[in-house]
Amino acid sequence: MDVDLLVRRAHAFNHLFDAVIITDAAGFIIDWNDGAQHLYGYAKKDIIEKPIAQLLLQEDSTTMTELVNNALEQHGKWSGELRFLHQDGSIGWQASTCVPLFDDNQMFIGALIVNRDITQRVNQSQLQLNQACYDQLTSLPNRYLLMDRVQQSIERCKRTRTRFSLLYIDLDEFKKVNDAVGHLQADKVLVEITSRLQRVIRESDTLARIGADEFLLLLEDVTDNNDISQMAEVLIATLDTPFILNDQSLFLNCSVGIATYPDSGEDFDKLIKAADFAMYKSKRQGGATYRFG
Repeated sequence: MDVDLLVRRAHAFNHLFDAVIITDAAGFIIDWNDGAQHLYGYAKKDIIEKPIAQLLLQEDSTTMTELVNNALEQHGKWSGELRFLHQDGSIGWQASTCVPLFDDNQMFIGALIVNRDITQRVNQSQLQLNQACYDQLTSLPNRYLLMDRVQQSIERCKRTRTRFSLLYIDLDEFKKVNDAVGHLQADKVLVEITSRLQRVIRESDTLARIGADEFLLLLEDVTDNNDISQMAEVLIATLDTPFILNDQSLFLNCSVGIATYPDSGEDFDKLIKAADFAMYKSKRQGGATYRFG
């Protein structure tokens, strides 16, 4: 082959914007370009003869290796998005394409991998998702995300013939707190309320903020009304301890309304309406209590 052509190819290889990696049949890196050094942070001399898995998160490595190998066998290439591990320990996202390499006898001898950094795009997408689905003050799911999780619970309960409950939690006379300490200080109280409520629920349950002083708890896999009542009592009790703000003690209560699928309704709107109605019955009883819808 013409020497000048080899030089031009080598020059192009090293100056590609994308990270280009060549491995042997066992998955060890035998060459890469300047783009790969920029993306992953390793000098070429430090990465040659190291396994390609070194560039992946440990928890992703086995799954991704099997996925890529299966795709190469069935389709002759693999393309997708996956996380990568930088030399400094930071985690990014890359769009990756992998194709097998064969010798003149059609024996598999390695792979050519082309990766592009998409970390900024993925982070931006995640930020937009968080803004769309989570309350910005408390980081709790908002009404939109709660609706989706309730719908998933409905579909699951239809299949398994089980129940779940929605607990509508409304802070009693929170407007007085807002007026007394101001909006910014009241927000600090809401964050503390969120923390307290999260400490007494299970990981399988969903606590959402749906209004200024209103929360909804999706209580999964609870079939006994006594268990539901006990949870409502725990929620109310966890707010009994005064909130300390600027050396001032603030006393808060909440009213809870309970709706149960499918008894109170078979869709989100009917369930939340029933829970809301039950919550107002609690308020009419003086607050700091709960009622079933």
